[in-house]
Amino acid sequence: MIPQISFSRPVVLVSRCLEFEKVRYDGQVIHCQAVRDLEPFVDFIKVCPEVDIGLGVPRDTLRIVKTKGEYRLVQPKTGNDVTEKMDEFTDSFLEELSEVDGFIFKSKSPTIGIRDIKVYSGLSNAGVIERGSGFFADKILKRYGGYPIEEDDRLRNVRIRHDFLTRLFAFADFRETLGSGNMEQLVEYNRRYHYLFMLYSQPLANKMNSLIEGSQGAVFNEVSGEYFTLLKEVFSNHPFSKSYINMAQNIYSGFKEQATVEDDFLFNDVINLYSRNLVDVGAVLEMLKFFVGKFASEASAYSRFFEPYPAELKMEVDPGRDKDYWEHFHF
Repeated sequence: MIPQISFSRPVVLVSRCLEFEKVRYDGQVIHCQAVRDLEPFVDFIKVCPEVDIGLGVPRDTLRIVKTKGEYRLVQPKTGNDVTEKMDEFTDSFLEELSEVDGFIFKSKSPTIGIRDIKVYSGLSNAGVIERGSGFFADKILKRYGGYPIEEDDRLRNVRIRHDFLTRLFAFADFRETLGSGNMEQLVEYNRRYHYLFMLYSQPLANKMNSLIEGSQGAVFNEVSGEYFTLLKEVFSNHPFSKSYINMAQNIYSGFKEQATVEDDFLFNDVINLYSRNLVDVGAVLEMLKFFVGKFASEASAYSRFFEPYPAELKMEVDPGRDKDYWEHFHF
């Protein structure tokens, strides 16, 4: 049986217009289920760069304009240029931002959007000449490269949301470990996360193991700094079906001597069904959890592999499972 585990409480920088305040240019608040679900489990730091530099609500829209190789942030209706105000605010905000584990920003925003933001050649009757990041978000990306950073619309996707939450809670756990200044806690962190890291990258997970194993007598800050670099590198990868199959085989191979013929049959049957896309990854994980509970002497070592974040944050597998699609169609 996998023991109950506790999670650190992440600190998340979030757009104020997502579920919190009516600060969008049109005076609306934007619904974001991920933010709503996370609220009991994280500490939010809220920001709206436009309002924070003095623009009102509602307000004229902003756009990024590139002229003579320079990017400017302008309200095209009036020509009001707020580039310097935004740069000064962002620099000041980042200097005061201390603990943070992840970011959730409003998509398509010329200030806080992180991808595919339109850049125009002029104020009016001008075409889109390139796409990039918003003025505020661009400095976040440069300063916090490798951190969990996502936009509201992408977090509706179950795989993107799962990956974001996995990284977010791993970063929060590491921040607390780092704050302890204790090598033993870093060793324990690596023990709990090793199988999860293996899922993302076996070579990097092994490198992290080697770093920890060779850390006796080393300076904590040096080891933890190198470890954090590897942590960000691990999460730059993303597991696919082959990753889960490889990890399942890796974990099960440790129990081969104890497993029965019936166990082998169950394992191979579930892996075969998963490889043919006839069951989802949840079936593989539940099967592995059964074998870990049955055979493993230290089941806690697998805890973050099976539960990388609180179970309450999992999305429903089939939201329409009990809907009566045959109502009024009886023959």
